[in-house]
Amino acid sequence: MIRLARPTDAPAIAQVQIRSWQQAYPGLMPDDYLASLDNTQEQRQGWWRQSIEQGSPEVFVALVDDRVIGWIAVGGSRDEDVDPGTTAEVMAFYLLAEHWRRGIGRALWTTAVEHLRGQGFQALSLWVLLDNTRATGFYRNAGLRADNRSRRSISRGGRTLEEVRYRATL
Repeated sequence: MIRLARPTDAPAIAQVQIRSWQQAYPGLMPDDYLASLDNTQEQRQGWWRQSIEQGSPEVFVALVDDRVIGWIAVGGSRDEDVDPGTTAEVMAFYLLAEHWRRGIGRALWTTAVEHLRGQGFQALSLWVLLDNTRATGFYRNAGLRADNRSRRSISRGGRTLEEVRYRATL
C-alpha cells in the first residue's frame, strides 16, 4: 500500500533512510561513515516529522504488513536554474534492499509522478550519485536522462562524490 506520510511515520522514514544508505552505498561512501548514520536516527526523525507536518516536501510511503519499507519525497525544484513552479524535484527516494525488484519502487515512483502531474508540474529532476548504477538504471528506465552538463560535488564521510542531475518532461 502507498499513501501520504503522516507525522507518526517519521521514525520509520528515518530508519529506512539510514538503512537504505547502508545497503545501497557500500563502496560509494566510506564504511565508517555509513555505520555512523545510526547515530543520526533521532535528528532525522525530528526533521521528517516537522517536514511532514509542514507538507514540504510531500512524502509518500510504501507499506508492507503496516510497516514503512520505502518512501519518496517530492516538491518544487530547489535548483536555482529552473522554475520551481513548473519543475518538480524528487528530493529523496529510498527502499529497503529486501524489497528491491518487487515493483514497490516503481509503484512509489508512479504514485509520486502522477501526483506531481496533477499539481501541474511540467518537468521533473533529481540528483543522483554518478556511480550509483542501480539508481541511474532505475531512473533511465523511468524515462529520465542524465544532464551531463549539470554535475556537482558533495562530501560524505570525508570522501568527495560526484552527482549528476537527471531530468524528464512530465
